[in-house]
Amino acid sequence: MCLQLNNNELSTIEAYGETELIYFFQQGERKALHQVYALFQRPLCFFAEQLTGDTLAAEDIASECFIHAFQRKEHFPSLGQLKSFLFTAAKNAALNYLKARKRHDDVHHSIERGAERFSVDAENAYIKTEVLQFISGEIEKLPFQCRQVVRLAIIEGKSAPEIAEELNMAYQTVLNQKAKGVALLRTAILKNKLLSLPMLYLTLKWLNS
Repeated sequence: MCLQLNNNELSTIEAYGETELIYFFQQGERKALHQVYALFQRPLCFFAEQLTGDTLAAEDIASECFIHAFQRKEHFPSLGQLKSFLFTAAKNAALNYLKARKRHDDVHHSIERGAERFSVDAENAYIKTEVLQFISGEIEKLPFQCRQVVRLAIIEGKSAPEIAEELNMAYQTVLNQKAKGVALLRTAILKNKLLSLPMLYLTLKWLNS
């Protein structure tokens, strides 16, 4: 998987301020271009990978989307509009990639008939990307040892024995830290009034998996 989210997204906006970041991005300021790339590259790559099932293709798609965005940098008056452009471009590029990969007419026609289904898949992939970003940000707020365990368990999908070996930690300690972390995350999630119902549902489901 081409994405392991951390707190980079939050620190990037804090470093410049959202208004300053989009202003200097429009001006083509080098630091702003790098920060925008750092802000969106991982989630965009993750999003494209969910749609294509191909890590290398997802990385190429993300890179192309950034190139197009940088070429049109004056057209984005807000960070939200830039984000929308990037994810829409990635969705379209992923669909084109899938069409090009399918050489037989019957499969190609199936993709055409499944365009609506693809849009639903893209929406689900976007929600999942947003959820992973949110969970990652909340994990960074956990106590150190708890944060280590929960990141490996939830973000990287590692088992308790694998975590115990990697962190040189007792198996029971891993279980205790994971339970503590998940409880803290669940509390933070339920207190967040900005999460939409689909995001809330998926986030809680992710923690329970």
